[in-house]
Amino acid sequence: LLTEELLEWRPAHGEWTAAELVTHIANSRLMNSANIAGGGLHYAGHEPPPRPTPQVLCRHLEYTSTKTLERLRNADLAGTARTVAGSEVPAFMPVFGGLIEHEVHHRSQLCEYLAAAGVEPPPLYGLHEEDLPG
Repeated sequence: LLTEELLEWRPAHGEWTAAELVTHIANSRLMNSANIAGGGLHYAGHEPPPRPTPQVLCRHLEYTSTKTLERLRNADLAGTARTVAGSEVPAFMPVFGGLIEHEVHHRSQLCEYLAAAGVEPPPLYGLHEEDLPG
């Protein structure tokens, strides 16, 4: 749904472009999954590659999904992880906050970007609300 033109679109001055938002989602996965796996917090930023294409960004999202799942399979979720503020928390907590909630938040943000640009966002679970059996 994100065309090359939409990748450079931003809702307002000072807001991230859609490409920056997608890059942020992908790189945050790596940061949070590395932290959960004991590797600490290292954020690669939200700067997309020069002249990003939807295909390049999709490949990066696929790579970060694979890497994140690999790290989670090998992680000690009963152990601890550090928060951005430096405190220690049970390692499973960043799975919810740093991975799941963070990604849901930014997925919703991308849907708002699409809607504002005149593109119907995809349904969250395969159906739009009006398509649910009543």
